[in-house]
Formats: sequence, structure tokens, C-alpha cells
Amino acid sequence: MSAAPRAGPAAAPAERGRPLGVGLVGVGRWGMRLGAALRRAGGVKLVSCYARTAEAREAAARELACSGAPALEALLDDRRVEAVVVATPNASHEAIALAAAARGLHVFVEKPIAPDEAAARRMAAACDRAGVTLQVGHAFRRLGASRAAHRLARSGALGTVVLAEANFSLPGAFAPGNWRSHRATLPGGPMTQLGVHHADTLQAWLGPAVRVRGSLAHVAADADIDDVAVAVLEHGSGARSVIACSYVSPKTYRIRLYGTRANLELRTAMALWPETERMDAETTLTLETGSGSRRVPFEVRDMLVDELEAFGRCARSGEAPETGAEEGIAALRVVLGVLPPEEAGEVAR
Repeated sequence: MSAAPRAGPAAAPAERGRPLGVGLVGVGRWGMRLGAALRRAGGVKLVSCYARTAEAREAAARELACSGAPALEALLDDRRVEAVVVATPNASHEAIALAAAARGLHVFVEKPIAPDEAAARRMAAACDRAGVTLQVGHAFRRLGASRAAHRLARSGALGTVVLAEANFSLPGAFAPGNWRSHRATLPGGPMTQLGVHHADTLQAWLGPAVRVRGSLAHVAADADIDDVAVAVLEHGSGARSVIACSYVSPKTYRIRLYGTRANLELRTAMALWPETERMDAETTLTLETGSGSRRVPFEVRDMLVDELEAFGRCARSGEAPETGAEEGIAALRVVLGVLPPEEAGEVAR
């Protein structure tokens, strides 16, 4: 997969007002969510999609009102495509990103960024050499409630944050033969798929983790997969974060911060999942002090639209993305810190 590069570090002035032409690679459940968000977003335009089977890509092309590419190379070589949004299993992220960068295409890749840090570094280096944007899809920090929580923590309203507890749980289907149903193809289980979101958000709020410890277990799933996971993060400030996640428990997304003056809890109505555009409207942010509690108002956001519009702006301007390679690697390190050493190089999204 090689072709002459077609883009530079930033768009020419005439291009900056034109929507960024996007090709979607992967049209599974999450890929279709990203495709729908691309249609809601401004500054980007979905022009093509690719899936391995003709049936899947034709159905996606009809639903998303774009063309269906018969091969990955055809999508990457489509002159309308200036950037790719990659929503495929994590093990394939590197190859797709390198092929896109070689053609001068900007790259948005879902979390976690790659199977291991070496692969992530190769992706970052290729995009840097090509002068294109590499953005990682860590969307939950972009919820309006998350932005408000970050501002409160940063303002000192909680005092010094000393502890955080976070949970993200979703029951899994574990269809036979699906890569998500086997420890060999999804080491880390829910930490790789779910906890990685908290790994990004908590480090954005509390600073980088300097040490990670964790535990994985297979408790109840009818599949050869670790279905519960816990990570303990030690932040440079001395604060501790605990991330817990499950593949066999009811849908849950919450974060609780404990400070020396107040506590803060973010809780969203996960019954709406995966309708991410509706989540903020059903999310509560509660500040608790010794004298009582109160709800904290915040701006309702569409987190997927927010991140995709940001991707379009960065691609056009050359501005560094909020969740670039380094942020993606920081979250990946939490996943790798939980895995047994023999599995740490085999993370699959």
C-alpha cells in the first residue's frame, strides 16, 4: 500500500472553509456510530466507507449516504478522501494508520491507540513525518459534565483531590468466533475496551500516572475472557485512582472524586448507550460538602461530534489535537499495566 502523499502540515487558505473529506474504515457497531456522528458534525464530510464484506459496506454506504469502497486501498486512494476515521479492531490500527500517512491522509483512530507502545510510537512517527494529524478517539473527556468536573477540580473547589473511583461496565454478548470473546484476542477484557476511557479522563484531570497496578479475573462470562478488571493508578501528585470495569454487570458509567474540601460525582444514564449524543442530557454532576450537596450545571455536549469537529479543525490548521499520540499512549499504559507480562503486547480493541 503506497502512493504519493497528498497533504501537508496544514491546508491552504482556500481549503480551510471546505469540509474535510473523510473515509470511514470499519462499519461495525461503533463505526456506524462514528459515521452517524460525522453526518451531524460540521467541518467534516463522510465521502466513503470500507468494510471487508460487500454486504456490510453496501449496507453502511446506504445508511450513511456515502460511497462504499471495494478495497481499503481504493478508499485510501480516493481523491475525495483527505482523512480516515479508523474503527477496526485495535490490532489493525497500525497498518491502516501507516498506509494512510504514506498517502498524506490525516488519521483518527479509535482507542486504544495500538496493541503496544512500540506500535503507537511507529504510528506517531509516520504521521509526524507526513505532516498529518493523528488523533485518538477518547471521547468521554468531552462530555459537558466531564468538562465541568475538570474545571471544578482545577479551580480548587474540591480542595486537593486525593482519590478517584471510576466504573465503566457493559454486559458483553460474546458471540462464538468474535474476537471480543477470547482472551487471546482481547487480553485485558473490559479494561482494554471500557476502563481505557477512564484511564484517559482521570489522567487528564489528575495528571499522568507514574505507576499502575491491577487485577484481571474470569468470574461469570460464558466465554474464555476476563470479565472483570481493576486498575490502581498512582498520580504524580500522590493522588490515587481506582478504575473498575465489568463485562457481566448492568450498564454503568460513573466517576467520583474525593477532595480535602468536597467530593464530586459524575453519573450518566447508561441505559441510553450507545446513543452518545443523548448521554449528557441524562448525566448528573453532584458536589458534596459537609453541609450538603448540590447539582452542578453544565453545557450539554455531543461528545462524538465534538471530537470529530476538533479532528477536522486540527487537520485543516495543523493544530495539535487534544487527544493525540501521547494521550493515547498514556491511556494504553494503564491497560498494559494491568496485563500479565506475557500478554502486554497483545492488546486488541
